[in-house]
Amino acid sequence: MYKEIFIVANLVAVTVNANFIDDTLKHTSAFDQELYESVLNPMKCEEQLNLLMNNTYLGMQFIDASGKIPSGILVGNLADLGSYHQCLNIQYLADELDVQGKYCLIHVPLNQNTKMDNSQILDFGKKWSRLDNYTSKAITRSINLKKLAHLLSGTEYSMISRALIPNMQSSMILTLAICVPKVCTPKQVINLIGSLNNINLTFDEYICRLPNDKPVSVADYLSISIFSLILLITIISTSYDLYQTYVLKKETSEIDRLYRSFSIHTNTKRLLSFNYGTGALECVDGIRAISMLWVIFGHTYCLTALNFVSNAAEILTWLTSFRSIWVNSAPISVDTFFMLSGILCVYTVIGKISRWKFIKSLHLFYLYRLLRIFPLLAAVILLQASILHRVSDGPVWTNVGSATESCRRRWWSALLHVQNYVKPLDLCLQHTWYLSVDVQLYIISPVVIVWLFGSAMVAWCSLVAGVVITLAISSVYSFMYNYSAAVVNPRRFDQMGDYFVDYYMNTLPRASPFFIGMLYGYLLHKFKGRNLRMQKSVVATLWALSIALMAFCIFSIYPIMQVDHDEQMFDNFLNAYMRGIWAMTLGWLIFACVYGYGGPINWFLSLQIWKLPARLSYAMYLIHFPLIMIANGSMTSTVYFDDASTMFRGVGNVVFTILAAFILCVFIDAPFSTVQKLLLERG
Repeated sequence: MYKEIFIVANLVAVTVNANFIDDTLKHTSAFDQELYESVLNPMKCEEQLNLLMNNTYLGMQFIDASGKIPSGILVGNLADLGSYHQCLNIQYLADELDVQGKYCLIHVPLNQNTKMDNSQILDFGKKWSRLDNYTSKAITRSINLKKLAHLLSGTEYSMISRALIPNMQSSMILTLAICVPKVCTPKQVINLIGSLNNINLTFDEYICRLPNDKPVSVADYLSISIFSLILLITIISTSYDLYQTYVLKKETSEIDRLYRSFSIHTNTKRLLSFNYGTGALECVDGIRAISMLWVIFGHTYCLTALNFVSNAAEILTWLTSFRSIWVNSAPISVDTFFMLSGILCVYTVIGKISRWKFIKSLHLFYLYRLLRIFPLLAAVILLQASILHRVSDGPVWTNVGSATESCRRRWWSALLHVQNYVKPLDLCLQHTWYLSVDVQLYIISPVVIVWLFGSAMVAWCSLVAGVVITLAISSVYSFMYNYSAAVVNPRRFDQMGDYFVDYYMNTLPRASPFFIGMLYGYLLHKFKGRNLRMQKSVVATLWALSIALMAFCIFSIYPIMQVDHDEQMFDNFLNAYMRGIWAMTLGWLIFACVYGYGGPINWFLSLQIWKLPARLSYAMYLIHFPLIMIANGSMTSTVYFDDASTMFRGVGNVVFTILAAFILCVFIDAPFSTVQKLLLERG
């Protein structure tokens, strides 16, 4: 029974997030540390505590807003967050005493060495103390399990890399809210209560929050200035466009493109117009949109761990269950985007210009790509560093504060696309490690592209060589490091940090889907405009093989997640080749759909419903993670984890992400893409 209880201890971190943090986070510029220090006054604290003891109603407000011993400890509920907003709203002024509430969180080990009159509580404490032999290992594993919050679907854990569980040799730890007068520290209040009741309570102070404790920073001034300027230009451009269109009755071609580039009217019509020319890969829209939805739902699940979960024990059970396969395999959606990037990298270049012109315009090849992704990335970084930090608040808002601080310090590595190598566990916008890898792959792609002009034999040799080399590199990394193929393998949490640095965010081991995409891009180009005829038996065989291999890539994660799995060679095989296999099968799906062998799959992937989310996918990718962080940080109580409620939150995250992405595209992406085309169209 006690061992089962300590399985719950392995999930402590799921209920605590980066809420156990070191001085690096406590001194972050996202919160006003000087304010916290300046309000402390021990003498006034004594006066106000005496007032609280004599004023029953006022004292009850502080008690009512504080946390209590939570129920459900044996199923992993190790926190009571009290009432955050009620505490901060307490304000009482009388007899020159200005009493205001301050919300604090404290960590209380369950193995208290205290004398208490309640024999049941004492007996409970003794039972916990008998488990000290298991404690260190359990708590250590609980820290690692916290990394779940940033690992699924290709995220990292910069916040969690700074997280520390205090008192590592202690037993399980409760996180309790305590509402105190702002001039007091939690220790002063609890020591007073303990002295009055003959209780010596052992605890650690974590963090305190006050109203208006988010100081104005340089990022705030920059964001207000830049976004105000963009808004002003948008208003002027929209007014010009509407005047030219509806007052002067001019045709679209007669209106100056530059002057209307920021027009909401024009950019909205552009986003909602889906006219595709000959050779368009319409099925790619469905693949891109579905993959993006997969990413959002995957992050909704894994970022649930950033909250205090009231049934944390269920998470471990869920991770090893069959119903979690679609989330555990969600990181493979990243390889879908790598493969699509490789396809378009070749398909949009070959046949348009000659080899010599490509070499001469290589600077434009890079410049177009970098400028195309820069405006939205810079906008979301600026939002995360400033405005998003102020849109809401809550007991676990420290997660958003940590993300804000990371972007204020490391924005440059994100914009330069080097953050997967420069302090890779401390990223601005944790999920954008993918963008850095993708840009790096795009930069080295001309090494292969330059051979695709002219001789088909030379082209195929260079493409095959690129695929073989990248698969070989992935194999070397996989069989050399012996990592688990599952990102969140419960038995191997201790390897996750090294796994992410050495393999998951490393460009070369992740390159095979991109180069396989380049191969398919060339194949699509070679058959472009041709009537391809294939035998039905060949098509049926390729479809059957493709579906079987896709199922293998998704469902092979299940045996790896089981506690008795011990086949390292199978893990190495999956790490080395699973992503390449996924890219190959997805490439066949696109090829078959484009050339008339997709049947109902092509119909489904080419539906109009996928067009808008596909067009918004880059903006959705950038903004969805901060929005989920905001939603989680705004929660004021513990969360009950189950599929139904998490899926419900996932649907909400999708809706808000689409709305935010649409606004970003209308105000940022579409205008700057027009300006970019005007500047570079000659090139």
